[in-house]
Amino acid sequence: MLELREVTKSYAGATVVAPLTLNVAAGEVLVLLGPSGCGKTTILRMIAGLVTPASGEITVDGLPLSNATISHVRHKLGYVIQEGGLFPHLTARANIVLMARHVGWLRERMERRLVELVEMTEFPPDALDRYPTELSGGQRQRVSLMRALFLEPRLLLLDEPLGALDPLIRAGLQRDLKTAFTRSGATVVLVTHDLVEASWFADRVCVLEAGRVVQEGPFAEIVERPASQFVREFVNSQVVAS
Repeated sequence: MLELREVTKSYAGATVVAPLTLNVAAGEVLVLLGPSGCGKTTILRMIAGLVTPASGEITVDGLPLSNATISHVRHKLGYVIQEGGLFPHLTARANIVLMARHVGWLRERMERRLVELVEMTEFPPDALDRYPTELSGGQRQRVSLMRALFLEPRLLLLDEPLGALDPLIRAGLQRDLKTAFTRSGATVVLVTHDLVEASWFADRVCVLEAGRVVQEGPFAEIVERPASQFVREFVNSQVVAS
């Protein structure tokens, strides 16, 4: 469903993403795991077409990503950033249906989809007409997720979607996110530095160090059989901290 072939990115002569080749199957949840500055978010932004690779090719659902195809590809994907990225002057409802209105969905279709997503994410219906500043952190993330899922994307990209939330809210949202992944059937690429999130969501994990994949496989394999000293120290630092 998603393929990256020898993709690279540099800024001011510094390599951010070294030659990267990845294949993500339809319906798979791939977690990009690693510390800050390892290239996770840059990879996600290249897949979303927000950053242009220095070299290599990205293919989404068989279509190579380019200036000519990016608009079409973006209709196939949903994108959730840290802290939601909601428009503060729009209500929760208006944020959620924004892209559907842009592409010309009829009101009845939007209402049906909104009801489905409110139920899926356990969002309180009476909060739909509140503005982002009137919502809790967990509610804002649910709005962001509903907005990303609204057009029924085949590919869902999430950048530290739970990173700014307190532990109790995060635990509830982890459950709801996993339900949303299962019910939507979307292919998911999720960026995190958190081992718990990786263990909760991942079908497969890619650990990154300085723009390179240093280990790839099931979560249990990453933890039980780290492939390098870096991976071992990264895992142990979180185990000790917890």
